[in-house]
Amino acid sequence: MSVTRKMAMMMAVILIMGLLAACSQSGIGNNDNAVNPAASGTNAGDSPAGDKSVKVNMFAGTSSFNGSLDSNWFTEYAEENFNMDIEWSTVPNTDVATKQPLLLASGDYPSIFWAGSFNNEDLLKYGQQGVFVPLNELLQEHAPNVWNAIQDTPALEQGLFAPDGNIYGLPFYNYCLHCYYSSKLWVYKPLLEEHGLGIPTTTEDFEQMLEVFEENGILPLTGSTDGWNSDPTTFLMNAFVYNDGGNHLQINNGQVELAAIQDGWKKGLEYMNRLYTKGLISSSAFTQTNDVLSKQAVNHEVGVVPWGCMNCVVGSENMNDVINWVTIPPLKGPDGVQYAAFSGNGVSGAVFAITNKASEEEKIAIMKLLDFIWTTEGTTIADYGPEGEYWFKAKEGETGLVGTPAKFEIDIQPPTPFTWGWNQLGPIYQSEEWRNSIVAKSPFTPDGSGSEALLHYYTEKDYKGKQPAEVVPASMWIDPEQSQQYSLLKTNINNYVKQWSAEFIVGNKSVSKDWDAYVSGVQKLGLDEYLSITQSAMVSPFDTSSFKRDDAVIKSLEALE
Repeated sequence: MSVTRKMAMMMAVILIMGLLAACSQSGIGNNDNAVNPAASGTNAGDSPAGDKSVKVNMFAGTSSFNGSLDSNWFTEYAEENFNMDIEWSTVPNTDVATKQPLLLASGDYPSIFWAGSFNNEDLLKYGQQGVFVPLNELLQEHAPNVWNAIQDTPALEQGLFAPDGNIYGLPFYNYCLHCYYSSKLWVYKPLLEEHGLGIPTTTEDFEQMLEVFEENGILPLTGSTDGWNSDPTTFLMNAFVYNDGGNHLQINNGQVELAAIQDGWKKGLEYMNRLYTKGLISSSAFTQTNDVLSKQAVNHEVGVVPWGCMNCVVGSENMNDVINWVTIPPLKGPDGVQYAAFSGNGVSGAVFAITNKASEEEKIAIMKLLDFIWTTEGTTIADYGPEGEYWFKAKEGETGLVGTPAKFEIDIQPPTPFTWGWNQLGPIYQSEEWRNSIVAKSPFTPDGSGSEALLHYYTEKDYKGKQPAEVVPASMWIDPEQSQQYSLLKTNINNYVKQWSAEFIVGNKSVSKDWDAYVSGVQKLGLDEYLSITQSAMVSPFDTSSFKRDDAVIKSLEALE
């Protein structure tokens, strides 16, 4: 099997693992009837139309994995238990971006977008036009589980309310701690042991470790262009100034700044250029693809690898090697800076919206379905179908990722097409509670089957809590009239920063000679306007204080057998 194919298979597994999480207070482990919607407070037969099924027209972008939604077990379950008759209108995921605006412009659009793709500007635009119906009252009256989840989840509470106070759409929400800290560096532990090295804690230690690798014929540090945070520069820059790995923005006393023109960014470039000049960062780190990186890791040709998950790199046939790779915590720079890049800064946009074509019966019916799905039980059934097929109740004494009693175990390798559940299609609420209720296997199992727990373990131990106290939120409410200009400014500035940073690192540009020209170039691209729009569109900075290291969780994972 080719490395590319192994990577594809492994990423499919990791995606499913990474997109697990939970919902309301209803618990699978405490519910004797795991397929009874009434357990969540939703009365399955309580339809506004009495015994007559409510016809519900729904649009969805799907993939080959979803198969036919008409014959899907959960479609039939929803129709039977919520007195609905769902009429699906589906298009391939790849066509959603072009199909949606055409439908909305034509006036011949569906009652409900179940699995669409809308950014905040779309929600404002169609909400202000009256095309999208405000959801606030519907949620409070007919979907209290959803409404309460929004109030209790900071990422949702801050991200969903438009400036006019309305909610015009719902996202697919997934709590994924290791995803929030996916700018990780992994080092091959046997190399450390062979050369008597410890895990580096400072930029100086790190440089010395790479030098030892290079002196002994090991490729010290590399990366790739098409991986999940496989660019090493994000991790390294965070020892000098905060780098979010995307928009290069930071918060300073409540004000948005471009980190990429701060003095710390300059020092970070100088450091990385020194590593590159010494041959400690591979020249191919910025040009090669993941299949090459994977071979280097599997063959133990490289000492340090940047990636969101090491099991994604080594592939399914080499899972027994996962436990030989350990994370390097954020490095402390010469000025004491030591950040972890953080992407748990909320939600933006929506996959779900109700249009003005929906009847009152349709609105109420879909709210009742949502109210069930946004429970721990409902999330699991909507994703994976009935108990006993691809999920099972946890056994007595089994614990989840944070040491609390587990509620269920999931088979993470469903077939394609998957005919039992909608599996993360549409506005699913996979919350922190739900993810932490999944049975956890030992992180250090030799066969790598505990890789989900391993990712959680290293994230909790080495990264959680090392992000800035405040970051720029994911959800920005840009005035629709400014959205096109803002998008252009954002794209041009980020591309410019990425291009020049690479040139500085490899030495095509001199930090000492060309820095002022670089900063001037950023400013000429409209930096002041970009920051001004961002500041005004930001309701408030995202408070990260709830993300703190928990030693009890670390100990519980270490104790798993």
